[in-house]
Amino acid sequence: MENSSSELEKTKSIFNPWNDARILTHVVSNRTPNFAHLRIFDTNKMPKQSFNRNSEELGNENNTTDKSNFDYFKTNNPMPYSINTVHLQNPYRPPQRLEGFASRDNSKSMYRSQDFTLRSRYNNNLLTTKESIANRNNDQENEKVEKSKKKKHQLLNQLSELTKQYCTNSTLHGLRYIGNSQLTIVERIFWIISFTVALGVAVYYIYFLYQKWNGSPVIISLSPEPVSLNEFPFPSVTICNMNNVKRTEANRILSGSDIVDQIMMEDLCNSDSDNLTRTHIHPDSGVINWDRMLRFMINVSQPCTDMIYYCLWHGNQTECERIFNPTMTDEGICCNFNSVTKKHLFYNAADWPDLNITYPSVSVDWNAEKGYDASMPADVIPWRPYGAGLYYGLTLVLDVESHEYFCSSTAGMGFKMLLHNPVETPKIADFSFSITPGEETRVIIRPRISTASKTIKSIPKKKRKCFFTTERKLRYYRTYTQRNCILECEANFTQQICDCVQYYMPKSAKTPICGKSDELCAIKARRAMETKLYDEESTSLVNVTEIPSCNCWPGCFEISYRIELSQNKLSSTFTIDKRYVKKSSEYFTENAAVVHLFFVDSQFTKYVKNELYGFTEFLSSTGGLLGLFLGFSFLSFMEIVYFATMRLYYRLREDRQESQRSIMLQIQPLDDRKKMIYPFMN
Repeated sequence: MENSSSELEKTKSIFNPWNDARILTHVVSNRTPNFAHLRIFDTNKMPKQSFNRNSEELGNENNTTDKSNFDYFKTNNPMPYSINTVHLQNPYRPPQRLEGFASRDNSKSMYRSQDFTLRSRYNNNLLTTKESIANRNNDQENEKVEKSKKKKHQLLNQLSELTKQYCTNSTLHGLRYIGNSQLTIVERIFWIISFTVALGVAVYYIYFLYQKWNGSPVIISLSPEPVSLNEFPFPSVTICNMNNVKRTEANRILSGSDIVDQIMMEDLCNSDSDNLTRTHIHPDSGVINWDRMLRFMINVSQPCTDMIYYCLWHGNQTECERIFNPTMTDEGICCNFNSVTKKHLFYNAADWPDLNITYPSVSVDWNAEKGYDASMPADVIPWRPYGAGLYYGLTLVLDVESHEYFCSSTAGMGFKMLLHNPVETPKIADFSFSITPGEETRVIIRPRISTASKTIKSIPKKKRKCFFTTERKLRYYRTYTQRNCILECEANFTQQICDCVQYYMPKSAKTPICGKSDELCAIKARRAMETKLYDEESTSLVNVTEIPSCNCWPGCFEISYRIELSQNKLSSTFTIDKRYVKKSSEYFTENAAVVHLFFVDSQFTKYVKNELYGFTEFLSSTGGLLGLFLGFSFLSFMEIVYFATMRLYYRLREDRQESQRSIMLQIQPLDDRKKMIYPFMN
């Protein structure tokens, strides 16, 4: 007993509370409870306690203290004293008393039982944690909202910073003064106003430049390259006698018993006649069919061999019947020179009447856009002029046959002549000029050649107002020209309104031909279409709700012919070329008309449709205005793109990386050597 009491006193005398705290910490660490609610203390910052120890105590502490303590705790004797841990607690808080421990056989279980107070605190904290789950969810939602607001605020800050950097480093004039924070506010406002005014003026002029480019993108100019005579054809010449019915044929019809011929002659000569044909002239039915009417018109018209009896072409006398062919016009059957064949004029040549047309040369598929191929012979039809002057032109002597006049399309005697494109159907009544018998007429020809640059194909058709050959297809004509389009549109509209077409209009084989009773309807339809070409609001001429638009813009490549006339009267008292005289000099001066058609120049200027403002011109003009008012260039534009994309992207990425690094620093694991968990603090 004495030994045990002496050992106990010895043990008590050397008991170190700091070691007891380490033991308790060791016991709790084996339990691995949840110390999330405990405070973390740094041992370097904890209040230090100094103890006066002698050398013996220091020497025996390492060897005997821990061993004696553990030997003592293995016994079942209760703790004979209480441990004072005031020096381990927060000096600014009241001291806390260490609770007792229950003794058990197993030392590890005994240490766990001694920590029941700490476990009760942990359980209370777990209960409070379960109760605060809903609050934590709300806190998380609030944190998300705050994060989104923070991101927006961060983005605005970055945009503001980048704008300031751009203004400071921009090459645009004036922006560097706006972004310079060292200047006074008055100076910066002055440069802001100056920059805004310069930008507004530049935008104002660029807007009008764009309107000009968008509204009138095509300009018609004169080509510096002249066109020689062998590059375009000699005009097609159509001649009609003003006499509608020959007197000999009229007497035969009147003395005969053919009522149909009498009715047709009356309709042809007297527009106010009451004896109107009441039926359409249909190819297969009706009193009057198309073949009967065609035969009648051939009989009453003057043949080309009688009308033109002398021809001089390219300085060589030529048989007129070889170079002139009969053709159907709005003035009846007339004579035509230098037109392409029917198969090159119409898609369905069989639908056009066959008038025994012959050609001395090979006809080719020519149009103004394609022109002549270099491999084509020189004498292909349509013929080309060989040179300028009277000698290389066309000279004709016409016989009006005044004694054969029965009824005329005008108030006098003579001829109607029209010069037109070789791929067009002539409209004599509207566009021809008159040739008076007993006079010599000189017709000076001046071609008007319109071409277009291939670059305007990219411009919409509504803006350039012309068609290329491949862009607009007609129903009957193979080649698009404005005249062909108008005539075909009139034919289609007349058929729609009157259920027939005029005999001279393009048509299919089974289309009815309008008679005299349909003439008034056909005239109104034609006038309505002609008005529609220029005034789309006019619909009062015919009883229809809608007049279709012909949309007959000129071809981008077209040829038309302008003429100048000079005339002098023939006299039998003067010497007349014997080649021109027919029958006698008196008959010649009364019935003959001498016509010379020729060019006066060997080269001509053509008109070319070009882009008024292409994209290159618009870009250069816009760049010039921006450079004048702002000092703007392509690299200035790239600066804006750089600051708006790459610079902004990399700045935002750097901010995200910095925020991630800060989060990683906050959640680094604790260092056991410097950090310890103190179990006795709330």
